[in-house]
Amino acid sequence: MPSDGPQWLFLGGLVAALGLLHWSRRSFWIFSVLVLPGTFAHETCHLLLGLLLNGKPARFDLVPRREGRGWAMGSVSFSHLTWYNAFFIGMAPLLMLPAAYGLVRWRLGSQPVFGWQEALAIYGIANLVYASLPSWQDCKLAARSPVGWLLLAGGMAWAWHWYQSHPGGGGVQGRRGEIELRRRPTLQAGISAPPAAAPSRRGSCA
Repeated sequence: MPSDGPQWLFLGGLVAALGLLHWSRRSFWIFSVLVLPGTFAHETCHLLLGLLLNGKPARFDLVPRREGRGWAMGSVSFSHLTWYNAFFIGMAPLLMLPAAYGLVRWRLGSQPVFGWQEALAIYGIANLVYASLPSWQDCKLAARSPVGWLLLAGGMAWAWHWYQSHPGGGGVQGRRGEIELRRRPTLQAGISAPPAAAPSRRGSCA
């Protein structure tokens, strides 16, 4: 967590830069220029994963063009998309998120002093974060691979198992039971409360 003013100002500047990038979508050409570094990083992630996973990249394009009702800032074409590489190639831009996080930690750790260097760092990190989200076309490409659905199912199964096995799982009902049992003898002054089973801390949801 940031501990002093310059660090908070750096994070505030990053949030403002992200807002500026989003606001600039009102003007296509201003937006396309401002996000050009992020577009290059986005498409490069596709390209590198395609080379690594035998996707056989056929075309790398950074020229904005209209697609339906929207615009495409850039694209990478592949000639060998299969069940095992389509998901990872489509989701490749997500790799920019840990890179952006590492850069933020690095700048905060160096005690930022505001100037053109910090402004450039904020602009670059904002581009990485903004461009890290896969496009709709990327998502459609990733959905063609069963790997993504298997990972999603595995993640949901793990989350459900963690929730059931975690000591806090179902704890709301357990705590309510404890409170009710603790209050009952005081509300029934002079009357012994009937025995009740101790509430379980590990509940299950129906």
